[in-house]
Amino acid sequence: MTRLSNYHVIAYVNETSHIIADLFVDDVSELPEKNGIDGYELVQGSKAYVIHSGELYVMDSLGKWYDTNGNQLEKVDSNELT
Repeated sequence: MTRLSNYHVIAYVNETSHIIADLFVDDVSELPEKNGIDGYELVQGSKAYVIHSGELYVMDSLGKWYDTNGNQLEKVDSNELT
């Protein structure tokens, strides 16, 4: 489950708030895409705390998540599994 804990609106474009957010997720697989939360677009500097592993991830300007060691999160495309 993804929980939006805190956010700061930096722009409002086409009925979408562009935000720097603090998120909590149960597992790293639940990290959202930059437009993965209805009505919001996550921007560079958004942070996600992964409860299961205790890891912290930060979003870059392209919408990619990085851990505190600078490693980019590689998400598995669920369409590739079928």
